[in-house]
Amino acid sequence: MKTFIKLSFYGKAIHFYRWFGSFALKITMILMFSLLVSGALIVSVPQFSIHKAGFEISHFIPLAIAQTVVGITFFVSLVGGVIFELPAGLIALLEIPIEVLLKKRVYRLVKERQKMSIDELVSETGVLENDLSYLLKNWILRPAREDVYKVDRATGTIKRGHLQIDLNTKELSWQE
Repeated sequence: MKTFIKLSFYGKAIHFYRWFGSFALKITMILMFSLLVSGALIVSVPQFSIHKAGFEISHFIPLAIAQTVVGITFFVSLVGGVIFELPAGLIALLEIPIEVLLKKRVYRLVKERQKMSIDELVSETGVLENDLSYLLKNWILRPAREDVYKVDRATGTIKRGHLQIDLNTKELSWQE
């Protein structure tokens, strides 16, 4: 039986940003692909060179339809990309202070208790376990220098600075 936790502000925000990140990435990839393909056609194929002076739509119906589709696709992907990416970028920037505040809270909790299970941390922070595990791995597995990055595959521990995660027991500990 699954236990349900009440999501805190951090939990709701982080969960939203994980969903928003995957959604925005898909939309961005579609817009970029269509922009690149239509732009390449416009630049490299003379029949689609709508940017050149004196361009006329073809009298051959299938080619005219193709020219129209390529032109509209280019315009929509360019304008749509700008219209979508500006607010998406601003929304994504708001994630940074939320994640920094959550990271400080998690580090403070683990430091105070010296040892804490992921389940306890989930109930303390109000963040879903999948989201919290994802964040913890990102916080710890960013090697700035080799001396602060340690992964011990034999014991199943990951350590960076003072924080250590035991993957076998799903516990976090603070090492002085």
